[in-house]
Amino acid sequence: MYKNCLIPLLACSLPVVATPYVGIEMGYAIPHHDMKMVSDGSVISPDSNDLFLGFYSGYQFDKTWALELGYQQNQYTGTDKTQTHATLDSDRFYLAPVYSISLTNDRDWNIKFKAGVSYAQYEFTGQNARFSQSRTSSDLGVITAASIEYRLMPELGMGLNYSYQSDSFASASALSLFTQYYF
Repeated sequence: MYKNCLIPLLACSLPVVATPYVGIEMGYAIPHHDMKMVSDGSVISPDSNDLFLGFYSGYQFDKTWALELGYQQNQYTGTDKTQTHATLDSDRFYLAPVYSISLTNDRDWNIKFKAGVSYAQYEFTGQNARFSQSRTSSDLGVITAASIEYRLMPELGMGLNYSYQSDSFASASALSLFTQYYF
């Protein structure tokens, strides 16, 4: 019983030694996968490059190190003239340490690097007028990212982020704009 009490106590005591922050990102993702639907001689793959939305939060321990937990949701679609439709939905969670380097002495401009683990849930659906097929998968993978951030004020930052996520089912490259609020 005492072990179960330690997890909430640790979560509540972390803000004492670290500054919490939250962020939102919106970007453009390019998927890389081998999922496709073959129907009547045509091949449909959900390879559209779509916008995605992500949320994250973390704890900044000092001026250079932070720990971040994030969530992203993507949907890729593909269609053709014969009413064949393919969709790949993904929900991705990640946990990564973040390393920051200040470009200026007053800490207005920062470059950030992160590398960590990701957990993704995929749902592939293909359908036409006669039949449909689907496949689901849950995979562990890796995520890496590099970003540049400008602090508008000490509590608010905005920036540009490039990330790459890969697992056994699919991989994706993403370019996004983000805003981050520090408590």
